[in-house]
Amino acid sequence: MPRRIVLVSFFLLPLVACGQAAGTGKAATASPASASPAGQPTGSTPASTPVPRPSSSSAAEQLTGTQYAYLKSADLAKRTITFDLVEWFEGKAAVAACQADGIPPADDGWCTDWYVRNKNKKLRTYPVAAGASLRIIGATGTQLVAADLGKFRTTLLSTERVFVFTVRAGQITKADEIYTP
Repeated sequence: MPRRIVLVSFFLLPLVACGQAAGTGKAATASPASASPAGQPTGSTPASTPVPRPSSSSAAEQLTGTQYAYLKSADLAKRTITFDLVEWFEGKAAVAACQADGIPPADDGWCTDWYVRNKNKKLRTYPVAAGASLRIIGATGTQLVAADLGKFRTTLLSTERVFVFTVRAGQITKADEIYTP
C-alpha cells in the first residue's frame, strides 16, 4: 500500500509543477505575495513606488518596440496611456495597402504618402516610464517639441492624430505625435 501512494504522488508532481490544478484542467494562479515585477526579486519593490503594468491579458499580447496608435485617454495620476493600436504605412507601402483595402487616394497624401489601417478597435493601456520623451508638433507645424503627459494628452485628443511610440520592458519610453494633413 505505501508504494501506491508514493507512485501516485510521483506521477502527480509534474502536473503540479506545470501549474495545473489536479483534476480541474485550469491553470493554478500565483498568490499575490509570491508575484513580483519582471526583473525584480520578490519583496524588493518599495511599497511607495508600485510598478505599473500593461493591461494586456497575456504575455503573448505584450507589445515591444515601435508601435503606432490613436490616443484614447491618459491618466495623469497613474501615468498611463490608453490607445487604439493601428497599422501605419508610408510611400509605396501606403499605396499597396490602400489598393488592398479598396480605399481611393485623397489630395492630402492619403494613400499616396501615408495610410492608417485600423482593423482592431481593442484598447490597451500601458504605463509611461519615468523620464519618457513625449513630443507634440509645435506651433510651426514642422518641429516636435517636448511635452508633459497632460499636454501630450490634450494635444492628441484635440488633433486625433496618430502617434508613434516605443515600448520597452512593458512601458512607453518615447512617444511622438505624427503630422497628417
